[in-house]
Amino acid sequence: MAVISILGTAKRYTLLVLIAPLIILALPIADTLFAIVRRIIKGKSIKAIFAPDTGHLHHKLMKKGYTQKQAVLILYSISACLGMFAIILLESGIWKALSFALMVIAIAAIGYKDILKFGKRDN
Repeated sequence: MAVISILGTAKRYTLLVLIAPLIILALPIADTLFAIVRRIIKGKSIKAIFAPDTGHLHHKLMKKGYTQKQAVLILYSISACLGMFAIILLESGIWKALSFALMVIAIAAIGYKDILKFGKRDN
């Protein structure tokens, strides 16, 4: 976000400068919003928002068989890609940012099976 504050000031449209931090923080914001909605639906009250549960993204990754370190690295990688997307969007425009996003998605899709094998523990 520090890079965007330097790059985005008075160079680009205000809307992009305001949206970029939301793109960078999309993962924690989405996880928090989903947790709030999930807890309200499950608990049927506003007090339920503060009740702990195991529905966060890192819990779901660990249930899939990833270790805590692997789950954190996956979430950090996703956040880093979102940050790069926001920087490319500000500096180079929407088409280069979308090209970057498609490239990341393609790499993830190609390596998906290897990642799954890496995440499972050998017995």
